[in-house]
Amino acid sequence: MSTPDVLWYIGTNDGPAPWDPAARDEPSFAAVREQARVLDRLGFHGALTTAREAIALVGETTQLRFVVPEYPGVKPPALLAEQAQVFDHYSGGRLIFNQVNGADPVLARYGQFHDKNTRYERSVEYWTRVRELYLDETAAWDGEHFAYGPRYKPAIPGPRQPGGVPIWGTGASPAGIAHAAAVLDAYLMFMAPVPDMDAVFSKVRKACAETGREMRFGALASVVVRETDDEAWDYFESQLARTSPESVLATADRNLRSFGFDPLATLTSHDAQVQARIDALRSGRLPTRSELEFAPNTAAGLTTWSGAEPPFDIAGKGTGNYFVGSAENVAARMNAMAAELGIDIWILSGWPLIDEARTTASLLLPRLTGQ
Repeated sequence: MSTPDVLWYIGTNDGPAPWDPAARDEPSFAAVREQARVLDRLGFHGALTTAREAIALVGETTQLRFVVPEYPGVKPPALLAEQAQVFDHYSGGRLIFNQVNGADPVLARYGQFHDKNTRYERSVEYWTRVRELYLDETAAWDGEHFAYGPRYKPAIPGPRQPGGVPIWGTGASPAGIAHAAAVLDAYLMFMAPVPDMDAVFSKVRKACAETGREMRFGALASVVVRETDDEAWDYFESQLARTSPESVLATADRNLRSFGFDPLATLTSHDAQVQARIDALRSGRLPTRSELEFAPNTAAGLTTWSGAEPPFDIAGKGTGNYFVGSAENVAARMNAMAAELGIDIWILSGWPLIDEARTTASLLLPRLTGQ
């Protein structure tokens, strides 16, 4: 049985409960450099980063791969391809793209005003061009969405990753699934109940079969692992205790609306447990463990991206879902999910980033098996 690729996060938004400004560390470049060094030493396959600091961290590492987000179309295809060539020249070929279709308010800031489905159409052409340019295509191109002239400057030294830089991403709408089958090398999804994940993965597999492409599958989840279940749940609840309801409610409506959901005042769910979380937030309190734990050793929680996503998975997107428990029990649940769903990539997170990475590497990683 294979061993999965396990990745972590690098970021300046860190601390014991960094979704609350009162429990957030002061950001610094020194902190992210140390995160990169520690993850490399611990043996993580890679790390998700922002697009800002990744190339500056290459020299701190020898094996760690960097998953860097890119909005297709914000940069010209030739520019992104050249940046990827430079990154792989410096790192020895350790770049992975995280293709992000994006939310309308975010993309508007970058001068992109296309609707979601049009963004997917443009993305197929964009990533096809980026792959060809990265692999040293020199000819001009005049396509439906993008155009550029022939290469003028000398080639950037290698190495080149065979087939181009891997592209990981997601997209659960019909247009998103068709895009995934055409573009992605790995399809990612936030951890959710197995039937929900299976339904999406099955659609992606069907679309890939129709295009003749192979696909890897990965899941994103936060983790709190300890020697015992009680220790893990104590820590999970201690982070909630450090979180003020006001810090969560401050962005809840904005984030719900940005993804097309009703505001908190009118939001409803057919799931009674999720509705209990909504009701708790409406009343000005945070949900309790009984309202958050949706299956053994799994719960909805808060993360550093809760400031941009609906909190406690109240919109059913899977963002902020956790594995919580003893390393033995969490590993058993993850291994069962991997076997059932065909997962061979885990992108995990926990805070503080370095402390939880060390605990996860020590207790959990040796117990994980692949699909």
